[in-house]
Amino acid sequence: MRGALDVHRELLAAGVAHEMVRVRGSVLSADDLPRALGVDPEACVAVRCYLATDDHGAEHFVAVAVRAGDTVDPACLLEALQATAVRAATAAETNAATDCAAPFVSPVGLPDDVLLLVDAALGGVDVLYAPTGESGVALGIHTRDLLVAAGARVTTLTARRMAPAERSGWDLGTGIGLPGAQVISLSYSRAR
Repeated sequence: MRGALDVHRELLAAGVAHEMVRVRGSVLSADDLPRALGVDPEACVAVRCYLATDDHGAEHFVAVAVRAGDTVDPACLLEALQATAVRAATAAETNAATDCAAPFVSPVGLPDDVLLLVDAALGGVDVLYAPTGESGVALGIHTRDLLVAAGARVTTLTARRMAPAERSGWDLGTGIGLPGAQVISLSYSRAR
């Protein structure tokens, strides 16, 4: 599995200024970064993973970077991908496709066959804190540098912030479900 050292080396090789930040306390997912780092959730990235089905029935793995705690709007995701259906990737599918632990997928260093979409809402801050593939270290990086280094495509993907009580397996997009909850397999399709 890839981790903080791999992300650090890749950014160093590309000459991208960044900082590796030790995470205080335990974190179960990237959504815990604001609490663990003591920063605003607007400045923290969580990567949600999905499988999108195209018009020919082929599935494509997609990573979506949003603000920690944000929920991807399925209709926005379908539109951005021009897909006919989309479903949250399971933890096993996420691990295999990204070589990162599912709750801590880093937006940096994803395989070439993984499309990275970034929610436009992340552009509201100058510095972002992102997962590195492991729970104990986060990446601090200028927003513009992250977008360029990750080869991201920016689009609108969130409709509104959701309260924790409203979240489900779809919202997490990692297939791991909420702490103590069963894994929920949900999908969303466009009306034809």
